[in-house]
Amino acid sequence: MAGIYIYDIINILWIHHSRNGRIKVKLLKIISIIVTLIVFVYIYNYDQISKFRVRDIRIDSKKVRNNLKITQISDFHSNDLIDLEKMEDKIKKFDPDIIVLTGDIIDSNDIELDAVIKLFETLSRLDKNIYFVQGNHEARQELYKDLKDEMKRLEIIILEDNSATITVNNEKINITGLKFHSKSREYNEVIYYQEAIKDLNLDYYNVLLRHSPNNVENILSGKEDLILSGHTHGGQIRLPLIGAVVAPGQGFFPEYDKGIFRTNDTILYIDSGLGNSAAPIRAFNPVQISNIIIEPEK
Repeated sequence: MAGIYIYDIINILWIHHSRNGRIKVKLLKIISIIVTLIVFVYIYNYDQISKFRVRDIRIDSKKVRNNLKITQISDFHSNDLIDLEKMEDKIKKFDPDIIVLTGDIIDSNDIELDAVIKLFETLSRLDKNIYFVQGNHEARQELYKDLKDEMKRLEIIILEDNSATITVNNEKINITGLKFHSKSREYNEVIYYQEAIKDLNLDYYNVLLRHSPNNVENILSGKEDLILSGHTHGGQIRLPLIGAVVAPGQGFFPEYDKGIFRTNDTILYIDSGLGNSAAPIRAFNPVQISNIIIEPEK
């Protein structure tokens, strides 16, 4: 309907000013500018939501003697625009010790799992241990049981309020994963977390996988070295010099949007994700994966 109204207005102006060639030229210029802007915005947004970047992160720690390399993938939201062959190549060149999936790999609106299965099969070809934690979209998705079956088939390790201790480059590493707990149940998360880590040697390097960074400070034991999260999408739309406009659970101009945040000896890293929810729109914030190197403190 809006297009019909615009056409009618242009037609009236054209007829009314048909004797004035200059008006017609100006009108054509305005239309040309509007069309050019629309095309530019479309091309720019398509690049932002489909052409993933690789973000390289380096963290030092006095608790490791050898490098630990982690690839983090978050908030895929079944984004079938992602070039998975290119991603496989990028990760293969980085050669991580482990791959972590920090939630919202599916979207709550999905009716099938094709895009996610393709992602899982791509990552499985890399022959790395893959660890998964649940996000809010998995928590409310009827297909989550089917998703878990696919992960088990491909030997992806699901962490739901539990932990694993692994050996990487002669280093013992604790990895704990918390499934998504709604705000009304966050008070229970402290109990689940303490139960998950009670048998760990916390003198090892400790990695916590938690989909949302919101209120993470409420559950910490003080022994966490690295927390890997997603959820925020970096705000999807960011403004230069300002950052994210809005993030779920934090409102406008959130504190925790993307990147590294430090609290004492604990580092929180938020990956802005490979997909989008609500609307496929991004600005100054392209989709990404993160290659993280934890190296000995010098």
